[in-house]
Amino acid sequence: MTELHGSYHPTQLQFLAYGPGCLFQLPAVLEKLECSGTKAFIITGKSLRDKTPVILHIEELLGIHHAGTFSEISQHSPMSHIRRAVKFVNESKADFLISVGGGSPIDSTKAISYEIHKSSGKWLPHIAIPTTLSAAEYTQQAGFTNEEGNKTGVADPHIIPRAVILDARLTTFTPETLWLSSGIRALDHAVELLYHPQASEYPSKQLALRAIADLFEYLPKSKKDCDDIDARQHLQLAAFGSLFPFLFTGGIGLSHNLGRALGATYSIGHGICSCLTLSAVVRYKSKNLPEASQISRILGPLGFTPTGSPEKDALIIAEKIDELIETLGLKTNLKEQNIPGGEAQVIAERAGHEGKQEIIKLVEGLY
Repeated sequence: MTELHGSYHPTQLQFLAYGPGCLFQLPAVLEKLECSGTKAFIITGKSLRDKTPVILHIEELLGIHHAGTFSEISQHSPMSHIRRAVKFVNESKADFLISVGGGSPIDSTKAISYEIHKSSGKWLPHIAIPTTLSAAEYTQQAGFTNEEGNKTGVADPHIIPRAVILDARLTTFTPETLWLSSGIRALDHAVELLYHPQASEYPSKQLALRAIADLFEYLPKSKKDCDDIDARQHLQLAAFGSLFPFLFTGGIGLSHNLGRALGATYSIGHGICSCLTLSAVVRYKSKNLPEASQISRILGPLGFTPTGSPEKDALIIAEKIDELIETLGLKTNLKEQNIPGGEAQVIAERAGHEGKQEIIKLVEGLY
């Protein structure tokens, strides 16, 4: 039985605080990381800084340990913003970094840490305070957009945050579409983790299965009542399980590769990319027996009995994903996202599948 054989490589994530109001643990987290006498620099986006009390609250908690705040990070983490942030961090002489927000601020902070290490040889510890369900805080990859407008990135185990604070109350300021679509991004992680060649059965795949069940249960509840803090906290923990910290290399899977090809080029958020690609990829994977067999495992946690055919099971899962996306009001297509017709081959090439007719056909089906 293959699930009885495997290995797990933990990351440098040392501390996870979760629960409504747990942001107040920030000073204690600094102590645990032996950062209590040092200076913190906050990396975030303009909306969180200007339209919510979140950043001011964190600055007040830091008090004399606040070295500065950079709030120019925008969607898909432009490299020009990252370079400006590096300049301000260096000038502040900060000892560690705090990212606040979704995948773009968190990935940008990881890239900032990488750039500072390149020039100084020093790694700055990183504490992540996510306000979406993107799960960027759990990986050794940092994606950003280069000067040519292409999505690229860096990877190193040292850029993984040392601590993560999951306070559901902070997520109430996240716009609904961003919040819910980032939940589909988390679902994308969990589904593709099941057939990722480097994912171990324990704990990664087992947590991914639990995450999938919770995402299907609590995303509609969060849509129905945006003030349901318990649902939001369950979803933050599901995002953790969807991409449980392990040191995988390369991409996660085909849906993510297609999302990378779509996102930065056409200015589409990561979560919306997953709404576009995930169910189509699951249908495509239904014809691959090993991967379909892994996908079929999702039926049990969702309360359905497997049919005995991995292909049929995967097709049922694709339908359930489509139903969830429609329930959340996130159903869309490439045409609605203003992507010109005839781009399928270019998108497939950008995703690393040049000349593969089946992938081109898959993308054509997204219009």
